[in-house]
Amino acid sequence: MNNIYIYDGGFISFIALVVELFKRKIVPDDIKLIDSFDKGLFDNEIFIKVEDERRNIELLKTKLTKEVSYCIYNVFLSDNKNKEMIIYNFLINYFKYGKTIFGRRNIDSVNESIKITKYVRGEAHKLKGFLRFSKMKNNFYYAKFESNNNVIGILANHFSKRLMSDNFIIHDTKRGIYAIYDKKKIFYLTSNDIVDLKLEKDNEDSIEDLWKTFYKTIGIKERENKRCRQNFMPKKYWKNMLEMEDEV
Repeated sequence: MNNIYIYDGGFISFIALVVELFKRKIVPDDIKLIDSFDKGLFDNEIFIKVEDERRNIELLKTKLTKEVSYCIYNVFLSDNKNKEMIIYNFLINYFKYGKTIFGRRNIDSVNESIKITKYVRGEAHKLKGFLRFSKMKNNFYYAKFESNNNVIGILANHFSKRLMSDNFIIHDTKRGIYAIYDKKKIFYLTSNDIVDLKLEKDNEDSIEDLWKTFYKTIGIKERENKRCRQNFMPKKYWKNMLEMEDEV
């Protein structure tokens, strides 16, 4: 029988559960988000109610370096199906080896965590350049994207610093998540929260036309290299890029 410990929220709930497992000296066979967990015939589903999640989080924060916190958070954002146990095992090894942990690539959980972090940040970095905003009649700028990893928070934080004086919405169409910035704070909503969101393009000041004109102007037909372009700008991003609409 496999003991599968489940959690019902995001990163905070997951980390609070992990700390609780450490405190109770429980070694799980697996840890899964309740919404994505398919119980097998020999799985024993266990839910531990953590009474004070914040206390558990604060307790762990005092023991982690910024580099370790950064790493496990990025692993959690990934699309890796085993990310929970990778993080759990990474932390077990961190408490054993301390600050030398990142030099121990022979440990599977450490090696995987480093690779996944690079993968997540790499995708987020690409999207910072590929995201295209359109101006809407409600004075918001709107951009949509699809990604393998859940990087909407990274993008929203980045653009809240770049577009401080503008309202914007960033839409992860794959997960149905919206990041809404109102010049002060970032709010996150799901498709279930936004039933009647009407986003109309501002035809008088179309950012789409601006991008398409810019793209065509800088392009030199004689020097066009489609293979090189695709290496730097993977085709999977094209359908959400204004200047590539005619080529999708």
